[in-house]
Amino acid sequence: MIEDLLIINESGALLYNWHPESYKGNGNDDLLSGFLTAMNSFATVERGEDIKALKLKETQIIFEKYEELYQKLTFVITTKNDELIELLHAVIHDIMDRFTKLFNEYLNKEFNGLVSQYQIFDKYVKQIIKAHGLDILNEAIKNIDNDTSLKAIMFLEPKGGNVYYIHAKQYVNKDKISFLVPLIMNSAKFLYQNNLNEKLYWILLNTVRNENLIVEPRSNILIVKQYQLSEIFDNEYLELEFFKDKDKYIKKPKKLIEKFERLNWDPNIKQIYLVDMVGKIFYSEIFDKTYDCLDYIPETISFLTSSKKVSEEIYNRTLFNASIGGEKLATICINFNNFALTLIGKIQDFSDYTIIQSTCSDIYKKLK
Repeated sequence: MIEDLLIINESGALLYNWHPESYKGNGNDDLLSGFLTAMNSFATVERGEDIKALKLKETQIIFEKYEELYQKLTFVITTKNDELIELLHAVIHDIMDRFTKLFNEYLNKEFNGLVSQYQIFDKYVKQIIKAHGLDILNEAIKNIDNDTSLKAIMFLEPKGGNVYYIHAKQYVNKDKISFLVPLIMNSAKFLYQNNLNEKLYWILLNTVRNENLIVEPRSNILIVKQYQLSEIFDNEYLELEFFKDKDKYIKKPKKLIEKFERLNWDPNIKQIYLVDMVGKIFYSEIFDKTYDCLDYIPETISFLTSSKKVSEEIYNRTLFNASIGGEKLATICINFNNFALTLIGKIQDFSDYTIIQSTCSDIYKKLK
């Protein structure tokens, strides 16, 4: 995590400083900024180079210069976590862009000794930290190290999938995650925005071995979490006749429909659809007509197909279910081999992966 954020002009004046609430340093930022300015000046004069990073015994110091305005600035971030360096380089560039645009009027003229106007930048720092996922990092690391169900967290660059950071207590296939996760995230985002006119907040993939992959897009990062839940039912699930008799229920959909007509549904499920793998709807139940999802449902099959591939490639497992969470609606797709059971519910009722898992498990147990 970030320990210090300092913005210093070329005279060594500390224009702005920020620390997280958990910061336990001595708070002598003026002394630190003077030291860093002197070090940087020495490197520039004596070696003809700028300092880009400085390693102390426990602390890594990152420098970035900005020389496009009248006041030449140095942006500094310190951390004790060496593995965060690549992510923090992205953070410091975002801070640099935001700060210089916001305060261009003050920075493009001679320094007058006043720095109070820069304190409003605190709220922007918090926004940038959240945009890069750093607000949840400490808690995630603690949960992983304490052997909770959370086993890994990764931060990916949204477009190219470059891995900025990873902390894990189990094997993580970084190459496949960095390639497949941005693709399926973009597909799900396109699906929700184009069909439901909603922003997408997360996707969830769950294997038959109860491995969960959760992807949360932030403004500047994709946060990928891997969980391992305790209940394992892969052999029983794959023994369902839907998996053993591949074509039977597609050729005779009436028998398939009868099985689902007999089920009692969780009241949080507002709409249900049985759909084959080309998007044909066999059967539906609409308990709440508030949302018109009929045209959207066939297109969820492309998301389910992609999710199957991700589950097989990353975990070497059959997919149990795949879900999308938006502003108002949650879409849950349960994989039954040659068809899918698609459930629609309100996001507030399906905002937790354990609730989704419980709902899907309950349906599976009723079909046994």
